[in-house]
Amino acid sequence: MATGDKLILTKSIRSAKTGMLLPREGTLVSVTENLGRTMLLVEFEGGLHEYLFENEVEFQSSDSLPPQYAVAAGACS
Repeated sequence: MATGDKLILTKSIRSAKTGMLLPREGTLVSVTENLGRTMLLVEFEGGLHEYLFENEVEFQSSDSLPPQYAVAAGACS
């Protein structure tokens, strides 16, 4: 888990700020510990930022991408 990692929500989550459903995909901005819980600050499309729990997200890896994208992602390294 590192800043800039792409992630996918594991369930539908409503924004505490806007009341709208959050987009399915986001980018990790930071990780914070609070009262023994890990909170992830996630940036979504349009600049929306929300704190989520670790169990509400799943991190994307190049293994989960379709083959054409996995090869292209590795080619830039």
